[in-house]
Amino acid sequence: MILRSYDPAVRDRLLQISLVKGIEYCFNTQFEYVRKQEDGALLVKLAGHDERVFDQVMIATGRVPNTEGLGLETVGVELGKRGEIKVDAFSKTNIDHIYAVGDVTDRVQLTPVAIREGQAFADSVFGPGEPYAVDHSCIPSAVFSHPPIAAVGMTEGEARSRLGNISVFQSDFRPMKNVVAGRSERGLYKMIVDAANNKIVGVHMIGPESPEIMQAAAVAVKAGLTKADFDATTAIHPTMAEELVLLK
Repeated sequence: MILRSYDPAVRDRLLQISLVKGIEYCFNTQFEYVRKQEDGALLVKLAGHDERVFDQVMIATGRVPNTEGLGLETVGVELGKRGEIKVDAFSKTNIDHIYAVGDVTDRVQLTPVAIREGQAFADSVFGPGEPYAVDHSCIPSAVFSHPPIAAVGMTEGEARSRLGNISVFQSDFRPMKNVVAGRSERGLYKMIVDAANNKIVGVHMIGPESPEIMQAAAVAVKAGLTKADFDATTAIHPTMAEELVLLK
């Protein structure tokens, strides 16, 4: 599957749109070999597929914390299985005077999260106020695909597993810019609500400018607003974002 951490309905929509655009996906397969030809092209053989020639091959191998050679073992800093620096909620290691923030802790590998963790560390250790920790439970994210994906909070599956009784609101629509351009590509917005208290616990979307729209929606989800709060908000017409306050 693609983008396994995102809501299935959203990632399936991206897959459908990509296929229409001519992007080919080969799931559950492995490289047998990649051989460079005399003209610089690459001869690629995938298991179960014929040889094909491509200009470029890009392999996403993931990331591991870059902690080797820092001497952390010498001073007794505890590391995890992947080499990540283990820290508490306040980014402190098992050594009182050593802290770590960002990707090297392997918590959430996003630049804005690292910045927040650094700010929290500086304020808590050197600032005049009370120490505080970064809440990693409701972090918005985006995939800058075409069209882009954006999400915050729990997926439908996660919400059903954790909360049990939930309500799901969904809008499957054609953005006006696509209508005007004569394009059939559709957007999809999905809202997950805790049926016990009507609080919104997740918002997921795919469509033009989704990350820009999600930034404001993420504030609402983080603040614990309810579906009724969204329903009581007047829509800005014509926008794609108005779908969030018109979900039925």
